[in-house]
Amino acid sequence: MFRKNLLMASLIAAMALMTACGGENGDKKETDATITVGTDSSESENETEEEEEEVDPEEISKEDANALLEEKLDGLGCSAIYDTETMVGDDYYYTYTVIDSEENEMDQMLAVNAVSGEVYVYDLDADKVSDFKNFKLYNPDKDAKVSWEGSYKLDEMTVSLEPGDDNSFEFNFKDADGKSVFVGVAQVSGNSASYKDDDVSLEFSFETDGSLKIANNGNINAYAGIYAPAGK
Repeated sequence: MFRKNLLMASLIAAMALMTACGGENGDKKETDATITVGTDSSESENETEEEEEEVDPEEISKEDANALLEEKLDGLGCSAIYDTETMVGDDYYYTYTVIDSEENEMDQMLAVNAVSGEVYVYDLDADKVSDFKNFKLYNPDKDAKVSWEGSYKLDEMTVSLEPGDDNSFEFNFKDADGKSVFVGVAQVSGNSASYKDDDVSLEFSFETDGSLKIANNGNINAYAGIYAPAGK
């Protein structure tokens, strides 16, 4: 009897111990993992980075384009009538209809680049531009770049040309003794140049043989004439 009671007590103690262990394990709860949502660094940078502004190149005015084309066509026996502004490829152009010397419309159009001011032949049907050399009335002698430099002589008068920049040169007239009698700065326009003050109005241009032609439309005509290159 004593042994039976002892055995029962041992069984009850064992069960209590198992229940306690089971309760501890059963009461233990798994902790949910905390997920931290981070910010995409590239997205953040894109949001804070300032977008660069595109700056359009400065365009020349239609009036400037008209003047450039008029200068280009000077002496070619034709004129241009403004048509419209249009985009060809990636560039904008002012386009023109061309009228020949008999007042007929030519089958070629011309275009002036709205940024560079360069003159091109414009094919309306193909919507393309090509070099001005393809123009039917193109004159290579007129389009050639003039070198405003050197010394030229007429009788006892010598005139020296000294280039200043792409659009001007200094002239210096000297008498037979080498004394300067008239100095000024002429402005270049295509293949000619001009100078004007209250008394003198000079026009400079070159003959096909390389001689320098000076016309004087002012009150003093002492400088007019055809000057041959010095030394010839």
